[in-house]
Amino acid sequence: YVYFICASTIVFIICISLYNFEVPKRTFLKKVRTTTETIADFRVKQATAEIEEYDKHKYRIRVIREKIKRLTKTTNKQFFIEPNVDISNVSSKVHAFYYAWYKSIDYDGAWAHWNHKILPNWNKNDLRTYPEGSHKPPEDIASNFYPLLGCYSSNDPFIIRTHMKYFKEAGIGVLVLSWAPPSYDDSPDSILQLILDIANEFNVKITLQVEPYKNRSPENFMKYWKVFIDKYGSHSALYKVKKSKSGTSLPLIYIYDSYIIDANEWKTIFSLGGPNTLRETKYDGIFLGLLVDVQHKVHIKRSEFDGFYTYFASNGFSYGSSWKNWNSLARFAKQNDLLFIPSVGPGYIDVKVRPWNSANSKDRSHGRYYETAWRIALKSGVSFVSITSFNEWHEGTQIEPAVYTSGYSSYDPEDSHFYLNLTRRFIKQMAFRN
Repeated sequence: YVYFICASTIVFIICISLYNFEVPKRTFLKKVRTTTETIADFRVKQATAEIEEYDKHKYRIRVIREKIKRLTKTTNKQFFIEPNVDISNVSSKVHAFYYAWYKSIDYDGAWAHWNHKILPNWNKNDLRTYPEGSHKPPEDIASNFYPLLGCYSSNDPFIIRTHMKYFKEAGIGVLVLSWAPPSYDDSPDSILQLILDIANEFNVKITLQVEPYKNRSPENFMKYWKVFIDKYGSHSALYKVKKSKSGTSLPLIYIYDSYIIDANEWKTIFSLGGPNTLRETKYDGIFLGLLVDVQHKVHIKRSEFDGFYTYFASNGFSYGSSWKNWNSLARFAKQNDLLFIPSVGPGYIDVKVRPWNSANSKDRSHGRYYETAWRIALKSGVSFVSITSFNEWHEGTQIEPAVYTSGYSSYDPEDSHFYLNLTRRFIKQMAFRN
């Protein structure tokens, strides 16, 4: 009897053990099927898959591989242009912001901007700890991407010429040079003649984005502007546009952070009746202010700017950079006889210089972010489009070719020239491109 009881107990324990093993096994198999279905659903809907927590890393890798495979198969190769091909046509209605502030230790004897320091947090309530110091090129640079041309010098004629080839490859007709007067930080004045001369070889036009240099005012801007026009106003590479009312061809100029100066001060040089007016003189131009917030519409009008642009490539970062507002801004411009130039960009990430600013990062999504910005800009009915940027590497807005390097993002699985080719594709779709 005792033997029978012991044997029964052993059998009972074995059965319970087998049951307890079978339940998690069935649950596990169920989870596997659910995850497989999730990945299958990802293929159909082309959306982000929800991954089971128990093996999140494994299935995240699978989803990424599926996405890369799908993107590779669906890439439209007919829009791809081989590097260095000769393309004769560029659009003067498409402008790209360009920065000539980079220096290399080999060419200039010291680094500049590739070694940019990490900036302090704007938000004093954020108590988290972030990296400090400066970057140490060429291995460690102030960018999440790495340029195909390496840590180049903007002063190198070879680099300038290569960049002009890239502009032509992309079909971009106007280079908007970040500009500060001579003797100011990051001023491109020493190479301005060289940039104009080389641009002329490639049928690329040059204009300026006037930076908020120290103590900038309408009075000293006017002084520097007159010097610029006296020196370069007749250069055939200087970009000019016909003013709608007079039909006169005038230089078109972007003025960054224009809103930090009172409208009444700008009016002294931009109003026809202003005491220091530039209007109807040899120094007249088409002057564009930067619109960031909605109230800047009033500032633009009162300052008597000829139009405005939005610059920032991060959708939602500001009123002006929010795509949903571009139709409204286009109507405002038309009603007030102003020129509106929205700024499109391929993405945004600046955490190598502002590690606390990840909230404003915008993933490139293999060109989809850029495409969406272009489509919304064109749908708003504008006649010009600006691109932020050609080579602002710090903020990850560049369309300049990048290369895969360990520790950096890249354009993979597409090639280094992907965003140049994508730009040309969008320009081809513009009814007003010439």
